[in-house]
Amino acid sequence: MKLHHLRMTGIGPFAGTVEIDFAALGASGTFLLEGPTGSGKSTILDAIVYALYGQVAGSATSADRIRSQFAAPTEPSIVDLVFETPSGLHRVRRSPEFQRPKLRGTGTTKEQAKALMWRIGSPQALPAAIADTAGAGDGSEVIASRIDEVGREVQRAVGLTREQFTQTVLLPQNEFARFLRAGTGERQQVLQRVFGTETYAAVEKQLEEMRKQAKRQVDAAQQTLGTALARFTEAVALEDEDSAALTEHAAALRLESLAAAADAQLAQVTARATETAAGSAAAQEVEQTARTAAEAARTARTRIDRRRALDQLATRLETEQPEVTKASAALERDETARPVVEVLRRRDTAAQAASAAIEALAARAEETRPAHPDLVDLLAEQAEDPAAALAAAADEATGAAGALKDLVDLETALPEREKQLDARREALTAREEQLAALTGRIEERPAARGALVTAREEARTAASGLAEARLALAAAQDVLKAATAADAQVKAVAKAKEAAEVSLRAARTRAEEEATLRRRRFAGIAAELAADLEDEAACPVCGSHEHPHPADPSEDAVSPEQVEAAETARRAAEQAQAADAQALALAERELAALREDAGDHTPDTAHAEVGTRTAAVTAATTAAARADELETQLNAFDAETEKATRAKEALALDITRERTGIDETGRTLAADRTRIDEARGEDGSIAERRRGHTARARAATALREALRSRVQAESSAAELAAEADRALAASGLATAETARAAVLPAPERTRLQKQVQTRAVDETRLADGLAEDGIADTVATDEAREQAEASLVAAGERLTAAQTAAREAAGLAARSAGVAQRAGSAREALRTGSEQVRAVGEDAGVVVRVADLATGRSADGERVQLSTYVLMWRLDAVIDAANARLALFSGSELELQRDRGARGARKTGLDLLVLDRRTDQVRVPETLSGGETFFVSLALALGLADIVMGEAGGVQMETLFIDEGFGSLDPETLETVVREIGRLAESGRTVGIVSHVGDMKSQIAEQIHVRRGADARSTLTVTA
Repeated sequence: MKLHHLRMTGIGPFAGTVEIDFAALGASGTFLLEGPTGSGKSTILDAIVYALYGQVAGSATSADRIRSQFAAPTEPSIVDLVFETPSGLHRVRRSPEFQRPKLRGTGTTKEQAKALMWRIGSPQALPAAIADTAGAGDGSEVIASRIDEVGREVQRAVGLTREQFTQTVLLPQNEFARFLRAGTGERQQVLQRVFGTETYAAVEKQLEEMRKQAKRQVDAAQQTLGTALARFTEAVALEDEDSAALTEHAAALRLESLAAAADAQLAQVTARATETAAGSAAAQEVEQTARTAAEAARTARTRIDRRRALDQLATRLETEQPEVTKASAALERDETARPVVEVLRRRDTAAQAASAAIEALAARAEETRPAHPDLVDLLAEQAEDPAAALAAAADEATGAAGALKDLVDLETALPEREKQLDARREALTAREEQLAALTGRIEERPAARGALVTAREEARTAASGLAEARLALAAAQDVLKAATAADAQVKAVAKAKEAAEVSLRAARTRAEEEATLRRRRFAGIAAELAADLEDEAACPVCGSHEHPHPADPSEDAVSPEQVEAAETARRAAEQAQAADAQALALAERELAALREDAGDHTPDTAHAEVGTRTAAVTAATTAAARADELETQLNAFDAETEKATRAKEALALDITRERTGIDETGRTLAADRTRIDEARGEDGSIAERRRGHTARARAATALREALRSRVQAESSAAELAAEADRALAASGLATAETARAAVLPAPERTRLQKQVQTRAVDETRLADGLAEDGIADTVATDEAREQAEASLVAAGERLTAAQTAAREAAGLAARSAGVAQRAGSAREALRTGSEQVRAVGEDAGVVVRVADLATGRSADGERVQLSTYVLMWRLDAVIDAANARLALFSGSELELQRDRGARGARKTGLDLLVLDRRTDQVRVPETLSGGETFFVSLALALGLADIVMGEAGGVQMETLFIDEGFGSLDPETLETVVREIGRLAESGRTVGIVSHVGDMKSQIAEQIHVRRGADARSTLTVTA
């Protein structure tokens, strides 16, 4: 991937639009991004990552800070990036979400984030695409217009996730220095995060769980086998010796021997069950023969008893025959007379009803005559149809009453309607007075509004400088902070300088002590050699076998251990001196940066400036609040005026409508009053006239109903009299009294019916009994009864004996069969348990072996966990790639190695070592100097970037940023590292170095300069 052009508007500390032409900057292969700390260098890197992925570079940093606090509240912030990948030229444009003022009213509304991505057709269209500041997409094809679509297209074009991109394009050196010095555990976490090897750890965990599950399955299968064996032993009721043999086979998992022994025991139990089942069948046959003989004896005795009972019933029926014949005749006469008597009763009742109806009609006529004599006259016998005439009179009166119903309601409502009309006239007068008062108040409001507008404009003028006052206050506070920190940093520099001088003197002292000891050691080396001389043995120096004058050891002789201890002390002092010197350099650079930020201000002058700026902000804030308050009051005033105007218009309209309504209501009321007077006639009221018509209708209806009742009663009486005569003649009874005498009382009739029914039942019982099998031929004498009883007793005794024998044989057979059945089921369970143990054992063995190998428990190999092994393999690849870079940076003097020493079972380490070719010694990273740490960690970062790009399918990053870390290098090493970094350009890469180190400016021609002004806004210039 190669960056071509970046445009930012309203991003971070950059209030306006800034542009960076990376193609021009990368002409020499290296460019410098420089500026003081906090000026906005990291914002450029954040903008690149945000354009591609919608997030900033730091994983722990919120993307909200991408929008500039200096951006206009109504304008969006924009990041526009043009880049190139093997898939072509692309342009992506993003805007973060922000809160803008509402177009109407007060408050803000959220403007959503936006993203757009184009494909640029050819390199010739690149200038037009870069010049397109409005995002119109000149010379480009839109390939994504939604945030999620842009994310997918960027991933497809770049080939890296955001994490991989930041690890391969943005190399933060401090992080890789920590990675270089980290222990196994911390480095393992970093490598897992970079290479995403959590899957292998999950596989380890899953295999460990599978191993435990397999063990549980084996234990469960063996437990099932033991349970099945116990069940089989209990079912077969084995002796202790046989049971112990089966238990021994099961414990040793001798499954074939266990199966053979169990089958032998099951065969014995099955044979016993077959033998007892045959004995039970023979006993049941004997029992059945005895039961048949007993049943025959019981049947013979039962027939004798049955015939004796039937003979007794026949004798009783013959005796009761005359009485039953008499009862049947009485019931027959009763059945004939009862219908005739019922008709006679109905005839007499109808005659009585006819007499009552005649009397009721006469009484109703006498009651009606005083008020309506004409209606009574209609009942005269000479009238053609009195009922029809009365119905017509009732209908006429009802119609007249119905016609007056609405007029009655109208007459009743007249007083209330007149009262309501008077009340409406009084209310109308009051509302006309209210309208006049409201009109006067509205005419007074324009003058009051003018005073509010004047006060609001004065407050707005005073508050117009609030934004500039706040920016000035923030800048003054930053200056105060820098001036205060600079004063404190002076003391820190002095302290660091003092510590550096002390450690320098100590290092020189330790070096002199080591040199003195080495000189004394060389001076006394002859005495050491003489101490080892032996007679007749060759001298290690001259080779002579004679030693006439061996040297004597001096009192101040120095041992090798003393020299080694002095060397160790000297190295420690030099390391401490290097650390103190680095700390002093850092403190001095920090002081210079703080003084640059503070400018010419001291803490006192900066504090005074903050006070002045604070007062200005307070005054402008108060004025802004007053302007907002007056704006609210003015809006409320205008709303109240508008409300009053609407109320006046509505009230005037209501008054006009009400006046018209009152006039119309008055006219309607007068017309209704005239109508009532005309309809009342000579009566006192409409209601009184309607009541007279209603009373006449009711009287006519009552007379007609009484007449109808009389006619119906007389007709019914005549019909029933004729029916009674016909029934009496048909029954054969002479008179009505004869018919009434033939009817039996209910209790007597019930008694006679029961007597006749009982006789019929007994005759049926006698006939059915004699028809039963063998009853007619049975001799029912006393001698025959005694013989049958004796035969039944003897057969019962024989049956009881046979039943006892059959039950005993059946019980024995059932117990034997139950034992055989339970033994068979238990044997099947034992077979299932054996098969389960065999199957689970085979499967579990494979699972346990694989799990032990993956989790480092296996006795084979190095006993390394799978996840650790993968990380070791990846770390070796990173080290190989890093050493290729390190050979350039250090002149092949340093080489990274992985510590292959074991750290305990399953804990092969991931520690890093450094081979120093100058001394052929292996060093731990903590012993590296500041400069060595920088270029070793840089090589490690570049190596990791190479591996990550290889993991991403061989993606090539042609633009690379190296962030900080150069301040720890001395001038000579700095020049070497910059020169070696420049060699990266030979492979086609463009490297951007992010630093505020002053010496870098003289070594790199192409530069991006970022500066922060007094108002906290940053500016950007490019030297290319």
